[in-house]
Amino acid sequence: MPRFCTLLRAGLVVAHVITLVGATPDARADAAPSTATRQAADEVLRLIASGDDDMQGVALDRVRHGLAGEWFTDMACTALPTLNPARQAPLVLALADRGDPRALPAAVTLLTSSKDAASRTAAVELLGRLGRPEHVATLIASLRAGGPEGDAARRGLTLLGGAEVSAAIRNATPNEAPPIRSILIDVLADRHDRSAMPLYVASADGDPAVRSAGMRALARYGGPAELDVMIRSLLQASGDDRKEAEKAIVAVCTTGPQARSAINALIKGYTAADGKTRQSLLPTLARIGGPKVMSIVDAMIADPVTRRRGLEALARWPDATVRNRLLELYASATDEAEKELLLSALIRIAPLPDNKLKDPEKLDLLTKTMALCTRTADKARVLERANAIRTIETFRFVVPYLDDPELAESACRSVVELAHHQRLRDGHKDEFTKALDKVLVTTKNPELLERAARYKAGRTWDRSQKN
Repeated sequence: MPRFCTLLRAGLVVAHVITLVGATPDARADAAPSTATRQAADEVLRLIASGDDDMQGVALDRVRHGLAGEWFTDMACTALPTLNPARQAPLVLALADRGDPRALPAAVTLLTSSKDAASRTAAVELLGRLGRPEHVATLIASLRAGGPEGDAARRGLTLLGGAEVSAAIRNATPNEAPPIRSILIDVLADRHDRSAMPLYVASADGDPAVRSAGMRALARYGGPAELDVMIRSLLQASGDDRKEAEKAIVAVCTTGPQARSAINALIKGYTAADGKTRQSLLPTLARIGGPKVMSIVDAMIADPVTRRRGLEALARWPDATVRNRLLELYASATDEAEKELLLSALIRIAPLPDNKLKDPEKLDLLTKTMALCTRTADKARVLERANAIRTIETFRFVVPYLDDPELAESACRSVVELAHHQRLRDGHKDEFTKALDKVLVTTKNPELLERAARYKAGRTWDRSQKN
């Protein structure tokens, strides 16, 4: 009954406001409101200020869509400072949805004067949707504030349209402290601002956070001309920063219209470099792969002095085109450390989603690799990698290991992961039901138990809800 009364009241308010406005409200933006329309506006603002949550939603909808004209935007903005802070934020967001830039000064004033976090964030949201180049500085100031306000500022800086906005962000970026500068570089990249290339290049040196942001941008928009600075950044970096730099160089050399020129330039630079620089660049070259890099790696493997580094490079290859080479080297290897390295590479590349191998070929390679394994840990890795090959043949390869006490847990993990794919599971329901029954009495992992039970019952499991 209370719910019905609330809906009835809301309906009556809507009807009342529509009656006051009339069937054809003042349509022109600069039209003077009629007496009835003014009464409707007063009623809407009264409801917003009233503290009645049920009626506020109705009134805010009138702000968004029901009362046309700049006069009402001005009226709402005048009322804004008089409202309780809890009422300010919803009205500001409704004004943002309304899309009238006349609300911009009121948002700036609220942002300057209010201590309420929700109101400030709402003001930033409005500026980020309706703002102009002159509001970039205000948004950057909110970016420095961090928290929800900073997140809203970042969204606004990314989404505000116009070349002049991009120019304002570019001009401001060098003057900011490194944490904010790195965010602004990411913002410019997200705006697809290729005019910021000199800024991306300049950012690839110096502070680690800024350098990482610059490399992320260069990964998207860089080419052969930017490789020198990218290599320099790679050589300066360590840890996660180095991974970021390596990823950026790989991206430039493997994607986009200039990829071939970029890899040729990188190989040329590698060939001309000193020994220490070559050693630093080799892992990146290996992640790029290709026939020219293979020639370099093969020459290293043939030389006893550089053999180990060559094998390590081969183990980092980005796809399964090296499978036969790895198998040959494993078959002829006498050093146990070399065999372990080569076996690990085979386990990694077999199920890669690189489209170099079809699913039956991937499973064939994984089966051959399993036959080479002597250690339980390696066999377990093979089983856990198998679930990336989503076929019934893979499922049948894994299921027998449910009966092996040393490998049962790894087999349970892959059976459950393969069962996650409903089309595969439903197409072979009896086989999966039998295997999931075995999982339920084998694994001690709570998540696997929950998933197995859900899949057996024909239900789904949402990965995003995983803790």
